Amino acid sequence: MKKRRRMNPIKMSHTSRKTDFSRLPNILESESIIDIAFKRTKKINLARHPDKIAMYRNWDINKLKEMERTVNEICGDYVKKYPVIEKLDPFYQDLIRIIVDVNKYKIALSSLNWCKNQIMALTTKTVRKLESTRDLDDFKSIMNSYFGRFSSYVNGVDEHLKYLELTRKKLKDIPNIDAEMFTVVIVGYPNVGKSELIKKISSAKPEVAPYPFTTKEILIGHANIGKVKIQIVDTPGILDRPLEEMNNMEKQAILSMKHLADIIIFVIDPSETCGYSLERQEKLLENIRKEFDVRIIEVENKSDLLIRNNGRIKISALRGDNINLLMEEIKGVVKGE
Repeated sequence: MKKRRRMNPIKMSHTSRKTDFSRLPNILESESIIDIAFKRTKKINLARHPDKIAMYRNWDINKLKEMERTVNEICGDYVKKYPVIEKLDPFYQDLIRIIVDVNKYKIALSSLNWCKNQIMALTTKTVRKLESTRDLDDFKSIMNSYFGRFSSYVNGVDEHLKYLELTRKKLKDIPNIDAEMFTVVIVGYPNVGKSELIKKISSAKPEVAPYPFTTKEILIGHANIGKVKIQIVDTPGILDRPLEEMNNMEKQAILSMKHLADIIIFVIDPSETCGYSLERQEKLLENIRKEFDVRIIEVENKSDLLIRNNGRIKISALRGDNINLLMEEIKGVVKGE
C-alpha cells in the first residue's frame, strides 16, 4: 500500500487532525446505568394536582421519561464520542484494526442505538397504558412491567458495553500523532544516534509516547520549516530490524507508518560502534526502500568518529555538526523541490 499524496504544505493551511483516544469516555456496565436511572427517578417529586389520579399518573410518566433520558444521554454520548473507523486517517485505521475486532466494535455501538430505540418505544407504549386507566393498582403493575423490561434491555447490551470498555483501554495507548501534518520519520538500527538527532532538529523537547503492540516507545518532535510546522517521529526499537524478523502483528503495526511518513531519514553509523555492521545497516535500508514509497534521505552519523567518502550527508548528532545541511535537505522536500 502506497502512502497517499498530499498537497504541498507551503500551499495548504494546516488544520490539526490529532485523534486523542485518551479522551474517550469510560464505559459503564449495564448495572451501573440501571442504578443511575433508578436513582434519578427518586429525585422526582410528586407535584400537587387537583385530580389525584392525574397527579400519580404524571409522577409515573415523569419517572419513565427520566429513565429514558438517562439511557439516551449515556449511550448517546458513547455513540457520539467513539470514532467511526472509516472516517479516521488511514494511519489510525490500520492501527485500530490490529487491536480491535472492527465488526464486533460496530455491532457494540449499534446495539447501544438499538437499546435506546427499544426503551424509547417502551416508554411511549407505557405512557399510553398509564393514560388509558384511572386505576392506581394498574399504575403499579404497569410501572413494574416497565422497570423489568427496561432492565432487560439495558442488561441485554452489557456484553457490548464491556467490549467497548476493553476497546477504550486499548485505544488510549495509541500515540496522539497528527496524521495530516507533514511528517519526517527517523529510521535506523539502535545506537546509531536517532534519538540524539531528533533532539537536535526539534524546536522543543520531544514527547514520549507508547507505540501499540510493542514494548517500545516513540519520540515525537516538531520543527518549523519557514511557516510550515513539521512533525518528526523517532522510532527506537521499531523500524530497526528486517521485516522477516517480525511477527505478523508487528509487521502490520510498523507498516502503518506508511501512511504517516512524508520523508524518511535513514541514519547509518559507519563507525559500527552501534554494534551493527554496515552490511546489516545497508540491508535494512534496502528493506525500507522496498516498503516505503517516499523520499529517503540517507545520513551518516558520528562524523566525529569516522567520515567516509560518498554522497551521503555527514553529521554528528552528538556535536550538532552539519545539522543545518540536513535541515536544508528537509526544507527542499517540504517545498516540493
